[in-house]
Amino acid sequence: LVYSLAEQNRFYKKAAAFVLRAVARHSPELAQSVVDCGALDALVICLEEFDPTVKEAAAWALGYVARHNAELAQAVVDAGAVPLLVLCIQEPELGLKRIAASTVSDIAKHSAELAQTIVDAGAIAHLAQMILNNDE
Repeated sequence: LVYSLAEQNRFYKKAAAFVLRAVARHSPELAQSVVDCGALDALVICLEEFDPTVKEAAAWALGYVARHNAELAQAVVDAGAVPLLVLCIQEPELGLKRIAASTVSDIAKHSAELAQTIVDAGAIAHLAQMILNNDE
């Protein structure tokens, strides 16, 4: 599942990210299994896809990994997700913006150091801009 994420079409990538998200969401142990199998690198690569729905699926899966504890959130940071999530926040698609913002929140909530990583990536200005926009 993980190895073919980089090689398949966008529909497969979305489905694979959905499965990884479904596994990671239930417990820190299952989220750690997603990390241990090397899925974070593949999901981060999906954040660079052209298709915004693939980016959204990957961001959602990364968020479910990061939300459990600081160690898992740090693994998402170490995989290089934060700069790409900040770029996703700047995309025009509302769903992608929301999921990317939620994932950034799931990373930052665990510690001041993780929150500082989000600040250092320049996310705050873009998140503040989202507050000013209507969802229409």
